[in-house]
Amino acid sequence: MNELTILLSDSQKKGLQETIHQLLEIEITQFQTDLGLNKRYLKKLQLCQYLNLSNNTIYKLIIEGLPRININAVLLTKFNFIGNHVI
Repeated sequence: MNELTILLSDSQKKGLQETIHQLLEIEITQFQTDLGLNKRYLKKLQLCQYLNLSNNTIYKLIIEGLPRININAVLLTKFNFIGNHVI
C-alpha cells in the first residue's frame, strides 16, 4: 500500500480548516435553500423531497391530518408543523 505524508505548518493547518469550514457552510446553506428549509412554508414537492416520500404518501399524511394551507390549488405546509405531525 502506498502512503503519502504531507507536512503542514500550524498556520497552513488553520488555513485549510477555515477553507473547509467555509466550503461546508456554503454547501449546507445551498442544500437548505434547494429544499426550501429556510422558508416558513414548503410546497408539496419540497415536502416530498425533504421527507424523501412519494406524492402519494404525502397525500395519505394529509388525509391523516397533516396541517396544510391550499391557495389556488397550491398546497403549503408550515415547516414547523412537519416534525410535530410526522415524527
